[in-house]
Amino acid sequence: MIFEGKCRRYRILIKQARLGLEGGYIIQHDSWLETRIRAIRDFSKALEGAEIPRPTKPTNYQRRRLELLLSLLDSQFLPDGRRRTLRQLAQTVIYPRSDLGRAIEWKSSSERRHTQRLVSEANHMMRQGYRTLLKL
Repeated sequence: MIFEGKCRRYRILIKQARLGLEGGYIIQHDSWLETRIRAIRDFSKALEGAEIPRPTKPTNYQRRRLELLLSLLDSQFLPDGRRRTLRQLAQTVIYPRSDLGRAIEWKSSSERRHTQRLVSEANHMMRQGYRTLLKL
């Protein structure tokens, strides 16, 4: 279930209660423990009607970088289903107003290496890295 609060949404998994137990929380002990505890505290405060702080927002730099990564993911494929080359991605998304030179210059350029790193980071973020955003 998702509950809409004043400042944020709460995602809650409801399971059947075990016999003899009153309401409570079961928290998985993993790398997300602190995040889960913080979410439970905020949820409990919201149930009591207390004001809770607004969730933190990414900085302008982080927001711009995430937008760039999403643009790369959105632009990876052409309308006919073929994958764009690194050079095409660089020309359309990262360096739209730049001349990347001849093919031999592109092959050894820092722009090419930068594009490779960004595409790799975008794919990692898509597969699993987006969860790290929740820990910020």
